[in-house]
Amino acid sequence: MPAPHERAFLEAFDTYADALFKHAYFRLSNRERAADLTQETFLKAWEYIREKNEIQHWKGFLYRILNNLIIDEYRKKKEESLDKLIEDDPVHADALVSQGSREEKEERLNDEFMIEKLRSLIPQLPEQHRVVLSLRYFDGFSLKEISSLLSLSENVVSVRIHRATARLRTLSGFTDTI
Repeated sequence: MPAPHERAFLEAFDTYADALFKHAYFRLSNRERAADLTQETFLKAWEYIREKNEIQHWKGFLYRILNNLIIDEYRKKKEESLDKLIEDDPVHADALVSQGSREEKEERLNDEFMIEKLRSLIPQLPEQHRVVLSLRYFDGFSLKEISSLLSLSENVVSVRIHRATARLRTLSGFTDTI
């Protein structure tokens, strides 16, 4: 039977691995690098607990490690092409239009177009805005959790989210929909 710290680690892995991968993939637009950084996140967490350190809040701890790894990745390689994202995860219009009325199909396609357009614009935002948008809207963190994770005040996080969404409105031309 595994030791308590091993059980906690395995439980954290089962609980957060998929979400961490999605977060990394969204931020990097590269499936292989996202998988590598997710694995490296857990390796660093394992090293930390092997040194007899205790982790109270696994989610925040793991996201902090991953965000630091992503920042290191950005420093190594400034920007990853969105063409790679489109190649790896193309929008399947045929699946979107296979069900529902004509109006529903058109609405789904419009929504999908808007999401892809916004996703393609996010890399144009400053890093600090990309991080808070990703944590808030893709990973579901609250303002309080983001502020704790990034060691910022809730007000700073809120302002960054507001500025990022305002910038996306300007870049996208979807002023009424964001």
